[in-house]
Amino acid sequence: MDFKVTTSFVLAVLTSVEAYTAKLETFNGCASNGVLQCQLRVRKLNRTLSALTGNVTLFVDLDDNFLTSFNGYHSPLGNNQYNLYAMKVPPITICNFMKNFWGDYYGYFVPYVATIEKPGVCPITARYLPFIDFLLDPAMFPPFVPTGTWKLVWRATDNSTGRFFSVEAVFKVFPDNFF
Repeated sequence: MDFKVTTSFVLAVLTSVEAYTAKLETFNGCASNGVLQCQLRVRKLNRTLSALTGNVTLFVDLDDNFLTSFNGYHSPLGNNQYNLYAMKVPPITICNFMKNFWGDYYGYFVPYVATIEKPGVCPITARYLPFIDFLLDPAMFPPFVPTGTWKLVWRATDNSTGRFFSVEAVFKVFPDNFF
């Protein structure tokens, strides 16, 4: 009896998780008051593939004074009418983010951004970050991400000095073999 229930549950989970492809749409830029400067753009490599190219210059060290968060906004119809999605990184310090979350994503960035900081290292020192054809890997997202257009917003604020930055990128999630 337990075998049938377990098998049914596993089959239900496997059929509800769909393989998908993620594609960068636009980089909406950075807003900052002296923390960083972005010169990034999304360029089409071919009909189905887009890459983030350019550079980011970090002017100050990001340390535990900076409180950071990531929010995802989902537009199921792809018509830019976004709803805040429950999948997010809540406000935490940069050092906690580097220690607890960055290790999950570092491997997806380091092939395209050679000077990116390693997990657990804090503070993140001022530096030049060249992005060389960064591609979105669908494996970096949870398997239950719904299809549609997504906007990811990364914010950080230093409450002691008032410095801040906000970075926004838009990407689309398609079912696998959509193209």
